[in-house]
Amino acid sequence: MSAYIRIIYDKLDFLEFKQNILFLKQPQHKASVFNELSLDDFLKIRDFTRDVEEKINDGKVLSFEDYEKGLFEVWPPIRSYPASSTLIAKALMSAGNYDKLFQHNN
Repeated sequence: MSAYIRIIYDKLDFLEFKQNILFLKQPQHKASVFNELSLDDFLKIRDFTRDVEEKINDGKVLSFEDYEKGLFEVWPPIRSYPASSTLIAKALMSAGNYDKLFQHNN
């Protein structure tokens, strides 16, 4: 795949992610912290989330805290948003992997 097409796909993923954040967030919460999110930061978050999903698919048991801690290292501004890790995981992960990641919280 050419670099130009890869950039287009990345930008489409970025726009879809921002749209999903708006749809999935709690109505009383403002998601203004995501306005500051750049494409490069999004790609880091997406790549980190994909790595976590691969580990889950390989059978490794990860906790929500592991995911959240990693996200905060990748993009620190999301610490200020309530439930940011849950929201990002829901927007980027498959439903099955999301459930596996959060089943250890119960």
